[in-house]
Amino acid sequence: MNDKQNSKEDNNTEAVKPIDIDPKDLPKVPAFQDKATREYMASTKEVEPGYYLLESKLKGFTIEFPMNGKIIQRLTENNGEDYETIIFESYNKKTNTSITSDISYFHNKDYTLETVIDSVKGKNGYKGDFNKTRKPEKEIYFAYKKTVFNNPDRKYNDFYMYFGYIKSTEVKHSGIEFSFSVNCNDDKKPCTLNEKKAKKEAYKIIDSITFNVNKKEQKDGK
Repeated sequence: MNDKQNSKEDNNTEAVKPIDIDPKDLPKVPAFQDKATREYMASTKEVEPGYYLLESKLKGFTIEFPMNGKIIQRLTENNGEDYETIIFESYNKKTNTSITSDISYFHNKDYTLETVIDSVKGKNGYKGDFNKTRKPEKEIYFAYKKTVFNNPDRKYNDFYMYFGYIKSTEVKHSGIEFSFSVNCNDDKKPCTLNEKKAKKEAYKIIDSITFNVNKKEQKDGK
């Protein structure tokens, strides 16, 4: 983790966690007013407008979480050791669009990059290439596809998918598979589904993911 990220977490992690604060004293947004989601929130301070810091239950990673986001508790789980899945939805009333995200973290799993990429392709029905971005502490493999459903009963049939894999270059054998789906939420209301903006928001959340570094598990022997 670099100095900038350390500073961000130091500034946004509180001694008293939101889960221990009366909801009446918390921000009036779904991320804090929803009990299941509140358990994951690390701070009531915005890391930037509209986003707060969320930390996984296994403390394997943090992510900038949208204020309108709500964790789907029945689909979110961890094994207490080295695997965790967080699934959440975020609804934008202004644009009438929804984002559904699936983030799966694993640690000490000695999978090859090719194996993971093939798995992501299979899960998302994708045969193309991934856009690779190298960062000091991670590598991001990002792909996109658009689906148009042929449903005459719906006015808005466009459906965008953003998916891929993040490999930690600081924590040995740690990675995250992710997928984001973006679509119009309520077909009875006007919908503004902008492809470029949807991609930008999805990538913004993905790029904010930071692996928590345990010095005993850093690069030695990697």
